[in-house]
Amino acid sequence: MRREGMWRSPLGWRGVAVALGLAVAQSARAAVVPPPGYIYDRLLLGSETQSCVAVGPGGTFVGVGPGFSANAQAVVLVAESGAARLVAFGFNSIGDCAYDAARDVLYVTDNADAGELPGALSGDTVFAVPSASTAPARSASGLEVLPPNSVPNAASVAVDAAGNVFVSDAAGSGAGTVMKIDPNGPSASVFASGFDFTSGLALQPGSGDVFVAEATASFASRIRRFSPAGVDLGVFAGPSFDFGSYDLAFHIDGRLLATGLFGGDVVALDASGSPAPFASGLTFATGVAVNSFTGRVEILSGFSGTDDDRAVHRFVPVSRLVAGRGRSDRECLHEFYGVELVPPAPGKPPRDAICQDGAPCDADGVANDRCLFPLGFCLNAPDPNLPDCAADTIAAFEARATAAQALVVTETMRRVGAQLPLNGPACFFTDGVPVPVRATAEGKKKGVAAVRVRAATQSGRADRDAVRLVCNPA
Repeated sequence: MRREGMWRSPLGWRGVAVALGLAVAQSARAAVVPPPGYIYDRLLLGSETQSCVAVGPGGTFVGVGPGFSANAQAVVLVAESGAARLVAFGFNSIGDCAYDAARDVLYVTDNADAGELPGALSGDTVFAVPSASTAPARSASGLEVLPPNSVPNAASVAVDAAGNVFVSDAAGSGAGTVMKIDPNGPSASVFASGFDFTSGLALQPGSGDVFVAEATASFASRIRRFSPAGVDLGVFAGPSFDFGSYDLAFHIDGRLLATGLFGGDVVALDASGSPAPFASGLTFATGVAVNSFTGRVEILSGFSGTDDDRAVHRFVPVSRLVAGRGRSDRECLHEFYGVELVPPAPGKPPRDAICQDGAPCDADGVANDRCLFPLGFCLNAPDPNLPDCAADTIAAFEARATAAQALVVTETMRRVGAQLPLNGPACFFTDGVPVPVRATAEGKKKGVAAVRVRAATQSGRADRDAVRLVCNPA
């Protein structure tokens, strides 16, 4: 929930939090408001969250546990249904996490050790959890990338395409740094320096540029930009009190999302660094992650002592949903999430969701002779492409799939049914629809499955949709 290294400054963010306590308390009572064109969903967990959120294979990595407690925090991999698998445990004050999907390694920062918390077994460093998607839970002690106490104010962590790990150290007073770690050594070097309370890190898709956020001595936020080689490209935004610096993530539309603004707002900065509201109503937004395929934004929040602390707040872009091909005044009643339709041939209308095993559309992230489609069902979507379709009270919902996929689809259908009747927009996600490739005498061939949906309203309107899921071999 907080990066304790930041609290160890002479005034620290703790003093600012106290000064703005009224604003925080008011925000805690506010409803979460998504930006226009998004559907808000909340996945409630059994424990308060702790800053770490990262898109994982078939789910989301989340830091959980009581705040600033020796060996009491952990990271779990949460499936869409809410089922959680323990990945690593024994942390003290989780600052952030980043998942290297190509190598199946989860990196976690922890900014407290036995010096602050007697009995702590490790801390003040960055950890690497190998085989994070499948391995049994591991103790943090023994997984250190750098020795304990080597990064006293460890904050954010990010990983580039080559597997290099970037870690910010929020030392304050101009002593803040970003370290670059070659995990093959491992060896560490200073990538950038001269920051105050260094915090959020994000790597820009395409360019590989490193964006570094900091809270200055006046607690205004500033974001600087560096080339992959560490060349300082100047200030991207700030200093300003119009956005926060806790965590950064690039949206699929190219904007940079920043958390940490007191009052709970998450801010999106355009290419020029100009900020605009993204989401509001959170108590104090901490970790943020973006699914590069579906575009869903996942945010953690804290400091309220309510369900806000125990939830993964999810924002689904309607522009990435897939409507059917029926009557336009009904198509918004249901739209598919997590698929991208591909034309069967040039000039032909798209009809199939085609994915190659191991590609970004494959939610398990590996080439393993099956595709895991991150399918979901969104109801009453406020779709600007369907202006003559009005939301209605959804009274019935049915989802069916071919035999091998029926169980996971039926389980999600039951969760939808438990929420009916439904008046507003809402999304429900499967734990992933598996479609294996076919093994034949001639070699591996595409696998195919079908999912059919019917959503009906109290007024008698009905929306019937279908999608074929096609998995091509790697």
